[in-house]
Amino acid sequence: MLRRTRRSIAAVSAAALLFPVLAACGDDDKAKDDSSSSSSSDSGDSGDAGSLEEVSFSGEVGTEIKAEWKDAVALPDETKVTTLVEGDGEDVADGDTVMTYLWVGNGTSKEELYSDYTNGQAEAIPNTDEVEDLFKQIFDGATYGSRVAAVTTAKEVFGENLEGNSLGVTEKDSLVIVADLIEKQEVAPEPSSDKPEDADPSTQPKVVETDGKPTALDFEGIEEPALDTPVQRVILKEGDGAALKATDTISVNYLGATYDADAPFDESFSGGQPLESSLSGLIQGWTIGLTGVKVGSRVLLQIPPGYGYGAQGSPPSIPANATLWFVIDILEVK
Repeated sequence: MLRRTRRSIAAVSAAALLFPVLAACGDDDKAKDDSSSSSSSDSGDSGDAGSLEEVSFSGEVGTEIKAEWKDAVALPDETKVTTLVEGDGEDVADGDTVMTYLWVGNGTSKEELYSDYTNGQAEAIPNTDEVEDLFKQIFDGATYGSRVAAVTTAKEVFGENLEGNSLGVTEKDSLVIVADLIEKQEVAPEPSSDKPEDADPSTQPKVVETDGKPTALDFEGIEEPALDTPVQRVILKEGDGAALKATDTISVNYLGATYDADAPFDESFSGGQPLESSLSGLIQGWTIGLTGVKVGSRVLLQIPPGYGYGAQGSPPSIPANATLWFVIDILEVK
């Protein structure tokens, strides 16, 4: 849960299981084809289905998708992007994070390989330089509410990671990737500083312990902070080890809670294995709050959503725009 998220198809929440690496799908000169194979509907009604020549899709955008295969899809010479349903929402703009339902099919074997509709959760994909070229093509000129399909090759999708890929496709397989562009994701407020502030302990929840181990946080008398509040830090016990660097790999026990929660959303004090990770690979609030803290310390961090899980949260345990609190015992540097 604490891992830092990189918002591209190589690491978005569900698609990460399918695409360990999505290597440069498409070239800059690969045009978006909205002519002969586009949807016959120009109304912007997201319930109308469009089709490619070999496969057609039905189901309302944002609700479901069903494929009907008419023929196998030949390996394309280049990635081709087609608007199947033109949405009537605003244009997808540079810098937007687009909530997208993805569907992936093997065009050679004519079978569905993956669907976000099955998983019940859309992907948050940024329309920025972080995202691979395939999505730049899909987002180019698109509007929210649209259903856009890309026909490409497994080799272009997986690159050097094609052999043994999680989809089980080979270099002889074509891929059909359909993206339903649902809405622009809300953005968490920008914290007023990217530096940690040493907080007065009276402004922070009390740590509840059983047999010396944290079991909960008591928020009685604590006001919920503004969402742009910087990372707040209280050193509950200072250790005598080396000061942490952002590049360190650490071993910690921790307990995390949202404001006034009845129970923590996650913890490792009750017998689970300590968390071992590079500090830079965890949510940004940990990197900000723990850098410079000595090994052997117990720390209480208050982390704003902008340095946690943002406007999307981490359902079901962490709601949107949630401020997070963590009690952290820094055990060692690996």
